[in-house]
Amino acid sequence: MNQKEHILVIAAWSLVCVVVAMLSMFAFAVIDPNVDDEKVFQIIGPAFQTIVGGFIGLITGIKIGNSDDE
Repeated sequence: MNQKEHILVIAAWSLVCVVVAMLSMFAFAVIDPNVDDEKVFQIIGPAFQTIVGGFIGLITGIKIGNSDDE
């Protein structure tokens, strides 16, 4: 595994860990009766869109990088 692939794997795993942590906190907040669900959706919505945008950027970068190597 070269350096470029190693960095790519680390970036992908860090994004996966962030998404798993966000989803687990979201599930905990929705289940907890003391937490207002409307505020949870206001906080998690933009953060989740940002992380999904990061995944799309990562995948796009991989595709562009593969096109340049060929």
